Parts: sequence; C-alpha cells; structure tokens
Amino acid sequence: MSDRVMPEYRIRADFDRPDKQQYEELINFACAGISDAFRKRQTLPTEVKPLYAECPRIVGPALPVHATPGDELLALKAIEVAKPGDVIVVAGVRSEQFSFWGGIMSLMAQKRQVAGLVTDGQVRDLEEIKEIKFPVYCTGHLPTAPCMDVPPGDLGYPMPFGRVIVSPGDIVVADPDGVVIVPKDYIAAVIEAVKNRVIKEEGWQKQIEATKEMILSDTVKAILARRTVDEK
Repeated sequence: MSDRVMPEYRIRADFDRPDKQQYEELINFACAGISDAFRKRQTLPTEVKPLYAECPRIVGPALPVHATPGDELLALKAIEVAKPGDVIVVAGVRSEQFSFWGGIMSLMAQKRQVAGLVTDGQVRDLEEIKEIKFPVYCTGHLPTAPCMDVPPGDLGYPMPFGRVIVSPGDIVVADPDGVVIVPKDYIAAVIEAVKNRVIKEEGWQKQIEATKEMILSDTVKAILARRTVDEK
C-alpha cells in the first residue's frame, strides 16, 4: 500500500474546448486591447516573449502543463494528446541550467497541428524552430538538453502561470506585445469589449490627425486639479 496520497503525475487529455467559431475573431485583436478589456488582468509575465522576429501570432485553446524545471516529459505527452489548434502552455519549467523544448519537439507539435507553445521555460534549437516557423513564446533559449522524469507534474489541469490561472480550454492570445489568457466563459464579452475599444481608439486617431489636439487633455487636467502639484 502506498504511503502517498497524490500520484506523481496527473494527466487529463479530454476536456471541453470552445468551438473555433467562438474565438477565431480574437486573431484580429492585439493583446493590448484584450488586456484593457480585463483591466490589466490575465496577462502573463513580461519575460514571456516571442522566440524570434516575425514569430507568428497564436490564438487557440490552452492545453496546460505544470512541470518541474527543465523536465520535458509532460510536454512530450502534451504533443501526443493535443487536439489540432491547441496551444501547449507549460509553466514551472524555467531553469537557468536546462532547456525543456527544442527543434524536434517543435516539428512533432507542428505535424500534429498544435498552434504553438507558450512557456515560462527556456528552449533550444532556435534556428530549427525559426526555420519551420513554429510559434514559440518563452523566457529565452540556451543549448543545454532537457531533463526527463522529474515528478511531480500535471497535464490538463488548471495551473498558475505568474499571477494568472490557466485552465484547460481557456483561449491563449499571443503577439509581439506578450500573452493574454481569455477564460473560456468570457470569450464573447471580451470580443464585444475589444470591438468597442477599437472604435474609440479609431476616433482618437482621427481627432489627432485632424486637430493635433492632445487626447484625454481634460482628464489629465481634472486629475492634476485635485492633486498637489508644483508646476513651474
């Protein structure tokens, strides 16, 4: 009889994913606008950046993986169980000694129609990944090989990534500004909010071009009027 309550690994490959028609419109919107809709919430840490210049944008449902630093085991399993269009999101793997993902894994993921990788870890084989144009958003790259089988780890369960909880089926949106997670229950509301924001900003742009006036000037004046200001 085991003296442990929890298994070393938990794997749940089957979970509800939103239909593509529910979220595909998000490809038209910048992460900045989506972040505004969430009042700055749901944004992954600033260290997570596109791996290379011209890295493709990502939009798709999250397949979360929480693992230990440098361990590739559950990332490999995620490639195996991913559905077409999934975004593999891996947290907990950041290491200054080990990468956990490379060119061969990127090729396998691409062949299985994975939409991309988002991670707090380091990857390797930058040129190989760039050559096949597989989208990777990560914290950096180094040449060291990954580890294998360093429990514990979870696949397909809600997990923390910075200050954001990433749940299976949440929509991942990544562009040059960074990465935003859209909880699946908020997809329609976010799309509507971002559309309204785009209309407002287009109005500002037209006003600036036509009048050269400062936008939000009255707001700035009102705020400063109720503060102590030493203006010379």
